Amino acid sequence: MSQKVARHLFILCFCLFSLAVLVQSQTVSTAYSTSNLLVNVTQIKITGLAPGGSETVQLPKVTGPIRIEISAPSSNGGVQTPSELMWALVNWDFGTEGSGQITWIGTNSDGSTSGSNSYSSASGTIANIWAGGSPAVVSSLKVKDATTGTLEIVRSSTTTSISGNYVVRIYY
Repeated sequence: MSQKVARHLFILCFCLFSLAVLVQSQTVSTAYSTSNLLVNVTQIKITGLAPGGSETVQLPKVTGPIRIEISAPSSNGGVQTPSELMWALVNWDFGTEGSGQITWIGTNSDGSTSGSNSYSSASGTIANIWAGGSPAVVSSLKVKDATTGTLEIVRSSTTTSISGNYVVRIYY
C-alpha cells in the first residue's frame, strides 16, 4: 500500500471516528426526557371590552399551580405606559376537601407584585394594568367567585373611554 493511500485511509478512519464521537455526544445531551411534563395551554381572545365591562375566565380544575398571562395591546394606536401586561400564578383550592379559596401572586404592568387570597382580600384584585402608574387602573384581573373558580377581567370606566382587546393565556 502506498503512503498516499495509507494517509487517505488514516484520514478517512479519523473522520469516521470523530463523527461517531460527535453523534454520540449529541445523543447524550438530548437524553433528558420531558415525557413526564405535560403542559396545557388555553388561549382566549377578548375584543371590544367596553369601559366598565368585564369578561369571565374559568380556571381549570387542577391540583397544581395555574399561570395566567394577560396582554392588553392598545387599541388606540398608542403605547400603554408602563406596559400592556399583567400576569399571575394562582392556586384554586376546590372540591369537598378544599377550602374553596383562590390564592395568588400577581404582577402588575409596572412589575410590582402582591400576593393574597380570596379569603382575606376584600377587593379580590390579583393584578392591574396601570394608566401611567398607580392608582390609575385601566384593567384588573379579579376573583369573581372563588367557590366556582371564576376570575374576571374588568375594564375601568373612569380612566379610559375606549374599548379594550385582550389575549389571555392559561398554563396548567
